[in-house]
Order: sequence, then structure tokens, then C-alpha cells
Amino acid sequence: MDIFSYWKIGQFVQNKKDVCRNIHLSCSSFLSYYYGNSFFFSLYHIRMMEKLYFYFPIFLDCMRKIHWNSYLQLLSLCKKECYFYYQILLFCGDDSFELEKLIQSKLYFRI
Repeated sequence: MDIFSYWKIGQFVQNKKDVCRNIHLSCSSFLSYYYGNSFFFSLYHIRMMEKLYFYFPIFLDCMRKIHWNSYLQLLSLCKKECYFYYQILLFCGDDSFELEKLIQSKLYFRI
């Protein structure tokens, strides 16, 4: 699955949040059953997919350049920090190891 699929799942969860109780758990259970991969559709990942949609409400093709593991690191930050490091990733290329080093160096707070 690509990042667009994760974004669409996040959009679905966000839109159905008011209608369905335990939407995160329901989506996690259904997708794990349907795709047979419980790791990518764990409750944590479903919440991160929703957060991906919340942070990036408009999907752009350039979002495909970044790997899901890098998004997981970005989504653990506040929104402004996330956008800052996202721009660096787009400019420099996707490397989650380098991203982790940048985040640990607190580059966002030094600029």
C-alpha cells in the first residue's frame, strides 16, 4: 500500500468518527482481516493515518516521495515542527535515519 491509501484511511476515520463508536478499532480489525497484515493496520497505525489526514488535509503528489516510516516520525511532532521537517525531507530526499538525527539535534528550535 502506498501513502495515498493510508491518507484515504485517515480521511475515512476522520469523517466517520462522529457516526461510529470505536472507529479506530473497527477499521483496524477489518483491515487486518481483509489484508492479513495486522502490523500496518494496528490501532497505533490507524491513529497515525488519521493524524496524517489531519496534518495534511489536501493530498499532494509530492507526499508520495516520503516513506511511511518517515511520516510516523513526523507525526510524533507538533504540527509546526512536522511541516518544518517535512519540507526538509522533500528538499533533501527521504532518509528516515537522517530525519531522526535532525529531530534529535533540535534543528527546528535553533532556527
